[in-house]
Amino acid sequence: MRKISEEITLKDVVERLDKLIILLKLINKEAMQKIKQEIMSDPVKVKILELADGTREYTTLAKEVAQATGKSERWVKERISQLVDIYAIVKKRVGGKVYYENSGLYD
Repeated sequence: MRKISEEITLKDVVERLDKLIILLKLINKEAMQKIKQEIMSDPVKVKILELADGTREYTTLAKEVAQATGKSERWVKERISQLVDIYAIVKKRVGGKVYYENSGLYD
């Protein structure tokens, strides 16, 4: 254990958070596998995760996924919302624009 008086670095914090994430994934392994299977069984969600690299705005992401999968943009937008709700993708706001990025939670 470290003494309280020692300086805690950003690296220390990241390492501790990584350990917590691992622990939470282990505790919830079955539930996470079930969610991942549900995601992977939907080609639209798979394509969203593939294209959500942080460089595409909401509308662009929806259009590209719709074109690639043959589904309507409305259908794709519903799937984007579902993935946001389970933290499979996260929103990144830059100015007035919103970009989407795969969180890596279910990798």
